Amino acid sequence: FRPDTRQTDSSLPADPKTTHQGTYPTPPMPLIDSSNAWKALKAHKTSGIPHLKQLMEDNKRVDALNATFEGIYLDYSRNCVTEKTMELLFDLADEANVIGKFKEMAAGKKINTTEGRAVMHMALRSAPTDKFEVDGKDVVGPVHAVLKKIKAFSDKVRSGEWKGATGKAITSVVAIGIGGSYLGAEFV
Repeated sequence: FRPDTRQTDSSLPADPKTTHQGTYPTPPMPLIDSSNAWKALKAHKTSGIPHLKQLMEDNKRVDALNATFEGIYLDYSRNCVTEKTMELLFDLADEANVIGKFKEMAAGKKINTTEGRAVMHMALRSAPTDKFEVDGKDVVGPVHAVLKKIKAFSDKVRSGEWKGATGKAITSVVAIGIGGSYLGAEFV
């Protein structure tokens, strides 16, 4: 865990640009698999990482491959990684600007360039009394209203109160991901 090398606010992308379809963040970087960090990680993989059973014989492994943040302990020593692997993964995260992208998401910026809208993962996981703004408006209330609708619908399906086209209770559901933050709410 390298908190001392994490990016600062000054590393965030430039201001959003306006296009004929609306306001969108700066166009994304080239694909990550063309980055130097990706190439280094790929070369590391092909160099031959020992089997996890061998790696676990190292008594210092648990001390070296963990992180603690705000009371959360993450132990990645039981994964097929080495200290070098983790350094390369952190380099990849830095090159991909993961921290900057997270900050944009947390600030309610329009990072979903496909739909030209903010992602509302933060609002979805917020308590009903929390505040999360997008375009200057708190969206937690509307998000929780949709969550209540989903719960009410789900409860009716589970109890058998909601009937299918044949008039019989629904016993099986097949949900095919349609890929879209907006369409998920419209599904219900």
